[in-house]
Amino acid sequence: MSRFKPEPTELFIPRRGRVELGDPPRPGAALDICVSDVLARYWVLDCPAGLASARELDLYAAERFAAIFGEDPAQWVLRYDPDPRRRTWLACALPAAVAIELPQRAAARGWRTRHVQPRFVRAYNRHCRRIERTAAFCLAETDSTTVALLVDGGWRDIRVHPPLDRSQADFATLLRRDCRQAGLSGPCPRPVIVGPLAEAAVA
Repeated sequence: MSRFKPEPTELFIPRRGRVELGDPPRPGAALDICVSDVLARYWVLDCPAGLASARELDLYAAERFAAIFGEDPAQWVLRYDPDPRRRTWLACALPAAVAIELPQRAAARGWRTRHVQPRFVRAYNRHCRRIERTAAFCLAETDSTTVALLVDGGWRDIRVHPPLDRSQADFATLLRRDCRQAGLSGPCPRPVIVGPLAEAAVA
């Protein structure tokens, strides 16, 4: 006899970072927390040589975060993907109030938090199989436009822009600008565009 497995409830954390968290439909109900890219911080970590432990990697990531954003990493939760097949890794940071305190509040109400992810990471995980090794992956959301550049399977750059329907530049201009700032010459990589404003990117 098969047992029905209910879908997890999704809680979106918008730009302002505040949401009303209600009670679960039943104790232990699954909760996925999805965070606006406006609240996240993204950067690319060069694969460090000679670091022997996870703690050293964490310290290295925190140093780079502080150098790039000028913020105290202790107030953020830093995550990165240490893929040994790549020379560069995607790193992101979420405010501790969202990544730690919100799941604690959810647990106190009876929720079971499965994931806390920014929107771009969730979208990339869903679409990565159709992204070529050299490509531009864009998440065109209603509150932001996140563009990541990959070259030969490695992360080259990632930037968060205003939403396309409120941007002073069209998507092609944004992409050319990002490629130039990332030091890429020649034609820009072929874009893969997803999200509710994807049609605006090709209009």
